[in-house]
Amino acid sequence: MKPPQRQGTWAVREGSDLAASEVLVNAPDLVVCLDPELLIEAVGGDAEAFFGLSAQELLGRSALDLIHSEDQERVMANMKRFADGQETYRPELRLMHAGGYSVVVEVVGRRVPGPGGTHYLLVARRQLGLGVRQVADDVGIGILRCDPFGEIHESNAAASLLHGYAGEELFGRIQDLSVRVLAEPDGDSTAASGPETAVQLHPALRYLEDAGVSSQVATIVGRDGVSRVISFDGRRVQYREDGTPGIIMLLREVTELHQMQQELYRRSTRDDLTGLLKRSTFIQAAESMLKATVQQSGEQPAAQSSGSSLFGVLFCDIDRFKSINERHGHGEADRFLAQLSADLALLGTNTEASLSAGGTTSIHLGRIGGDEFALAVQCNNRAEFDRLAAGFRASVQRTALATLHVLVTASVGVSEFDPEVGQTVEELLDEAGAVLRLAKGTGRDRILHCDRSLRAVRIEQKRLEGVLRAALSAGRIEYALQPVVDPYTGQISGAEALARLRDDDGSLVPAAKWIEVAVSAGLSNAVDAAVVEPVIELLGSLVGRCPRGLPVIGVNLSDTSLARPDLAEWIFSLLERHQVDPVAFLVEVPELVLPVIRERAAEALSQFREKGLWLAVDDFGSGYASFNEVRDLPLNTLKIDRSFLTEQRDSADYIILRTALEMTHALGCRSVAEGVETQAELEIVMDLRVDYVQGYLLARPMPPDDFVRLLLSDRTLAPQRIEHGDG
Repeated sequence: MKPPQRQGTWAVREGSDLAASEVLVNAPDLVVCLDPELLIEAVGGDAEAFFGLSAQELLGRSALDLIHSEDQERVMANMKRFADGQETYRPELRLMHAGGYSVVVEVVGRRVPGPGGTHYLLVARRQLGLGVRQVADDVGIGILRCDPFGEIHESNAAASLLHGYAGEELFGRIQDLSVRVLAEPDGDSTAASGPETAVQLHPALRYLEDAGVSSQVATIVGRDGVSRVISFDGRRVQYREDGTPGIIMLLREVTELHQMQQELYRRSTRDDLTGLLKRSTFIQAAESMLKATVQQSGEQPAAQSSGSSLFGVLFCDIDRFKSINERHGHGEADRFLAQLSADLALLGTNTEASLSAGGTTSIHLGRIGGDEFALAVQCNNRAEFDRLAAGFRASVQRTALATLHVLVTASVGVSEFDPEVGQTVEELLDEAGAVLRLAKGTGRDRILHCDRSLRAVRIEQKRLEGVLRAALSAGRIEYALQPVVDPYTGQISGAEALARLRDDDGSLVPAAKWIEVAVSAGLSNAVDAAVVEPVIELLGSLVGRCPRGLPVIGVNLSDTSLARPDLAEWIFSLLERHQVDPVAFLVEVPELVLPVIRERAAEALSQFREKGLWLAVDDFGSGYASFNEVRDLPLNTLKIDRSFLTEQRDSADYIILRTALEMTHALGCRSVAEGVETQAELEIVMDLRVDYVQGYLLARPMPPDDFVRLLLSDRTLAPQRIEHGDG
């Protein structure tokens, strides 16, 4: 039996025998016609599937009574706007089924003029998928909608759970929720306060105050006491009911992701072994402290008064740390460093606390290198720098005794910010490092400040660095050749190439001054190349011209050049290009770097030896090379350091000199006595059967052209003893 139908105004195609009632009854979706009072006047489709009621049972009922109570207010407001023709009506809503559950549908509406006013033809299609709110709940996305005053108008189950409200819908004002919002540490691990301590506004309220903040992350301590990190994405909307502006926010829990990000951030900013700031992070933190110091000082009525804010950098280094590694092993050395950092933290000397209990000192502490630490200090008393330096040294001693059971000392370089100079943190760290090296070079176990005189030296070094860089760029590094002579014949066997740098006024810069600058500026490799290449080119120009064959010319290579992975390839390619036999070239290795190159350059040195290239230890006896190191490396020349030359045959130096020459012969190496300046020194080394000599007594360093003329003349450099030996 067909349900009764009330006649409305229906448009039917001309010639069609399909009655309007058949359209309503046989429609695949639910079709409902409402009168102006929103009472159901016609029903088509499968009403049982949508409501659990027959079409006849639906006639005359209010449409609102068949809609989920939570959706009624929204639907009514939208129907009013739809009736006024302001928008197309296509909402998603829930119809109540007689079985006690809801059916989610999407509704498409048409306005139909009719008797008594506008009628509404609505077609409802079942949503085969889940509704938006249900989908959001199932995937854990919270929905929170509120007005400009923070009054919550809508929320879903996920939003409630994220706020610690189990099974309850959020309602009322956001300000009245039983939650706490904690500040996140904005990626700054050096903040004075610990992370997540300051109570903040709820992100929805922050967004209402600032339209530019659309995405936020905050830690919410919910009503259940659980702390969750939640991402809030906000959008400004207008309520369709009355056009009132408000916001809707989507909430997602990102606690695990946040923890991973925090761990990645910690690893990028903190040293894994000690937990202290890495160099780059330390400098950033120190720059902020320095900026604050300058601002505070600028606000002082009297500059540099006793109460003015001071800033300085302490560069701290553990004395002879290399020996700790060698004696105790890297594992124990690392344990010592880790415990040292913990000890510093117990003293209060860490990045999160003030050193002086109740005082005004604040610091940042970082690990700059293997055993190098730096402190950035802001204080009101210069004596505080010394107190902190002494505290660091005491901590080193205390930790070493507890972990390694040995006494270990430390040295500290201090550089204080000078407003007249205006240094950066990098420059202060550089200054502190320079005075630290001076402290270690003058006895270790001490504290040294960068005063005005030392700062003047640093300024001069910076100037020389500029001169050196300009000379390297323009190819203006010169070299001189000091002959190496057979003292028994006076014949020149070769020479040592010595790099030379001219100042802006054309004068030669003392080697001791600019070589140190080259090392600290990382330019040693470039300086070596600027000498090696022209020396090999010079040897190439002498091929076939020398009466007694090519001389052996040596170049002293720095540790950076010796560590080049292409060292052998570089040297051999130059020799081949200029058609120079490898036996005419000598690589001089400073004794101090022997322990460093045993692993880094061993393969290259072996290749040198195999192809006949000479290898020498320069300044032998001045460093700490052991007999085993000299024996195990493929060396064939030892150059005895000048410090052991003597004119007294009964002195301790004579015994050392004799022992060094005996060891040279025992190793099958040739010997060269460096720095021979007196006849008495020459006679002693000749009596001890030295192979070659080099020094001012025989010849000073000379320009390459002068050396070539001397060499080609085949003139001997006979010392006085040989010239007058028969008389």
